[in-house]
Amino acid sequence: MTRLEAAEPTRATNAPPDLTELTSLRFIAALAVLVLHYRDFLGPLPGWVLRGIVGGQYGVTFFFILSGFILTYRYHGWFATGVGDVAFWRFQRLRVARLYPVYLFGLLLDTPWHLIERAQVSQLAAVGTTYWASWLLNAVGLQAWVPAVPFAMFWNTPAWSVSAEFFFYASFPFLVHWLSRRLRSTACLAFAFVLAVCGGIALYGAVIYTMNYVVAVGAEAQYIVLVYNPVLRFSEFVAGSLAGWYFVRMQHQPDGLRHRGASLGSARNVVVMVALAAIAARVWMPDYTGPDRWVWLLDVSVKYGSFVLPFTALILAVASGHTVLSGLLLRPWMVALGEASYALYIIHWSGVTILKMGYFGGKPSWAVVAVFLFGTVGASVLCHRWIEAPWRAKLRGPSVF
Repeated sequence: MTRLEAAEPTRATNAPPDLTELTSLRFIAALAVLVLHYRDFLGPLPGWVLRGIVGGQYGVTFFFILSGFILTYRYHGWFATGVGDVAFWRFQRLRVARLYPVYLFGLLLDTPWHLIERAQVSQLAAVGTTYWASWLLNAVGLQAWVPAVPFAMFWNTPAWSVSAEFFFYASFPFLVHWLSRRLRSTACLAFAFVLAVCGGIALYGAVIYTMNYVVAVGAEAQYIVLVYNPVLRFSEFVAGSLAGWYFVRMQHQPDGLRHRGASLGSARNVVVMVALAAIAARVWMPDYTGPDRWVWLLDVSVKYGSFVLPFTALILAVASGHTVLSGLLLRPWMVALGEASYALYIIHWSGVTILKMGYFGGKPSWAVVAVFLFGTVGASVLCHRWIEAPWRAKLRGPSVF
């Protein structure tokens, strides 16, 4: 690393303004994941409804893109001229302060139920050492790298995405430095964005082909690799960073995106509606089940990559100014839920685990499921206020943005 002349990163007084509406969008994505994981308790559902609920899995793709966008928007100045030791480690500390308190709380919250569950089937003593090793791996956020149960897909299962985020954070300073030095025109940014999306799809396809036609890999390991592996999901984060860098550049133009106000309002609304339509169309598009393996390979390879463009367009449109969604996204209660969305994402798995253990019957009533669903949303707000916010303040250190 090269050292910057400045000993400290930019102070909070120079922090860019918050993009409040994007905070509210995070809640919608987190709620989609929550409903996805409760789908088995919602009773028999029409196929089209179930497919829409299963589409909640792409909320994680939205999170990865938004993460790259927001980090670039807020921290590009830290690394524009180089990746210094002070700035690098300060950034990592801020990200740990942001994620780890609730991450650890979610793991501790979920742990007793899994231990009870294993003890009930007399597995705890036989494989206890393995379970504790996997718990420690989860505690340090490395589970996304191990394609096996119980290291992945066992404790607080949704927290795998935080494991991926830790990898993204380690890479981010070098990524944003490269963006700021090399991509100085809209044409270059557009080309890099296409390259990131297509490169991610190509890598995904190559791994799928290898695991199916070159090396025999079991279905469970395949699933963990294809869904959890941080390298395979990195292109989503990169695409978000590219969009963030484009947004930053436009803000520094005299007629930047947010300065042009109403003159771009209609265009933003069109982008929002087209992006939402494209997302819905992809969610409800039937999977290819025919005999041609190359068509099948293409179909599964674009599983996540096909959402990158519409999600990115939606984020850019909402970040750029007032849209048709602003009336909802700017409501104080939506913003509050958005601020608690990370806590909602992390703690909701314990409710799913409890219901699956059958304490409320093999098929919980709608009333019980509703209590768990709404109770989890309420608990996430309390978790944000009592755990996430205060511990973030304690761990951040001196005030920076």
